[in-house]
Amino acid sequence: MILALDSSTTQGSVALLDDGVVVRNVSIETPRGRGGALFSALEEILRDGLKIHRVVAGTGPGSYNGIRSALSVAWGIASARGVPLIGVSSLLGLAEGDFCAVGDARRGHYYFARISGRRFVCEPVLLGREGLLEELDKTAELQVLVPSAIDFLPHAVVCLPDAARLAGIGEGLEPTSHVPEPLYLKAAHVTGPLGTA
Repeated sequence: MILALDSSTTQGSVALLDDGVVVRNVSIETPRGRGGALFSALEEILRDGLKIHRVVAGTGPGSYNGIRSALSVAWGIASARGVPLIGVSSLLGLAEGDFCAVGDARRGHYYFARISGRRFVCEPVLLGREGLLEELDKTAELQVLVPSAIDFLPHAVVCLPDAARLAGIGEGLEPTSHVPEPLYLKAAHVTGPLGTA
């Protein structure tokens, strides 16, 4: 039994797989990375006292707070139950097949990754608009998936990470002893209190 969760975008998901079969898959609203909605979804899924053998969490890229929430909750559950915790990039949970994943990283930056068969052909990188358009021109034959619409990419398809897909990927990965790291492509933008230098 595998529990998986992701809250890297405005809509998160929690899934439960039993021997590769999706038993539960719940979508939740996680606006601006607020991961609190994860708790009610997890409570609903875990209230039957099921024996979890592994926990899988989406590591991003995406919402700074959302990624931290999912990893923290996943770590807590895995630690309490004494089971492995596996981190999987949220981008691998977007779809099956071959595609490019693009997202608005704010302040003139975008992330780009190329995925084939649940693996990265090109790891996520941070690019400016022109650099992104150059990469997309090289891969014009591939579908472009985005977590939210980008005005200069009208052909892109909005698609969100699916925890059930992440669970399927995490099922085949070897556990490690370290806690998965969030996939941040740039530092969080933090402002100081008003009136400080």
